[in-house]
Amino acid sequence: MERFFLIGCQIDEIELKELLLRRYHTLTFEMDFWEFVEFVNLALETEKKEKAERLYLVLLPTLIQVNKYMTFDQFYEEISGANLDLRPADVILKESEEIEKRLTNGS
Repeated sequence: MERFFLIGCQIDEIELKELLLRRYHTLTFEMDFWEFVEFVNLALETEKKEKAERLYLVLLPTLIQVNKYMTFDQFYEEISGANLDLRPADVILKESEEIEKRLTNGS
């Protein structure tokens, strides 16, 4: 299900061009390359966040009904992958083993 939300928030090349024309048609593109790249990244992130907000508003009644309410920031972290742990697997496994030892020794 998470993959569904991730795909729903992605923007393809045609959408990017349309977005730039729709939102920024009054700007002249006499920027240096890196400034332009930052500009495009900001436009993509803004569009992605707006799509996520619309999705959140659609799903909010269902989340409340099933007692899984979350704030928009929590929701956005889940669907954007911002909450993924990018540490190496062996580090995560070692940490989970330590937590398991503390829990079994503490009971």
